[in-house]
Amino acid sequence: MGAFLTKPFSLVGRLLWKVLFSWWVKQIETPSDVTGLTPTQSRLVKESWKMFLSKKRENGFVIFRVLFTDYPVTRKLFKGVEQLDLDAPGQLESSITLRAHVTRFMHSFDTYMESLDDPEDLKQLLYDTGKSHLIHNIKPEYFDVLETVLMKSLRIVFGSKLTPQLEEAWQTAYSHLKVTIKQGLEDAIQKRDQADTSVVVTVE
Repeated sequence: MGAFLTKPFSLVGRLLWKVLFSWWVKQIETPSDVTGLTPTQSRLVKESWKMFLSKKRENGFVIFRVLFTDYPVTRKLFKGVEQLDLDAPGQLESSITLRAHVTRFMHSFDTYMESLDDPEDLKQLLYDTGKSHLIHNIKPEYFDVLETVLMKSLRIVFGSKLTPQLEEAWQTAYSHLKVTIKQGLEDAIQKRDQADTSVVVTVE
C-alpha cells in the first residue's frame, strides 16, 4: 500500500523538478539586451576571440583582405590601398598606414569582447565608435558590410572549428553590436547636417 502511494508522489516530484529546472535554465540563459547573447554564447564568443587574437596582425589582415576583395569600393577609404596589388604576396601587409589601422581595429574589437559582461559600458563604447567614424566619411550601411566580412573571416581562420553553435553566437553578437554603432554614426550625421543648415549666409 505504501509503495503504491509513493509512486504517484515520486512522479509528481520528478515533474515538478523538471519544471523548476527548465525555469532555472531559462533564467540563466536569458539573452542580453545589448549583445543578444546568452551567457553560454557569450562564453563561446570570448573564448574563440582569444584564439583569433593569438595571431592579431595575421588575422586582422584576413578581415581587411576579405573586405577589399569582396567590396573593392571600400579601398578608397584607406590611404594608399587603391594602389596596392592584393594578389601580390605581402603587399597589403607592407602598408604602414593599413598596419596601424589593423592594430587599432583589433584593439577596439578586443575592448568590445572584454566588455561583453558590462552591457552599459559596451553600449557607450559602441556608440562612441559610431560617432568617431563621421570624420572618415563612413556610411552606416558599411557596418552591415562588415558583418558579412567578419563572418567570412571567421570561417577562413577557424575552418571546421567554427561550429554551427559558435557561428550563430558570433552572428548574433555582431548583428546586435552594429545597431548601436550605426546609431552613434547616424546621430553624428544628423547633428552635422543640422549644424550645416543652421548657418545663415548673408549677402551684402
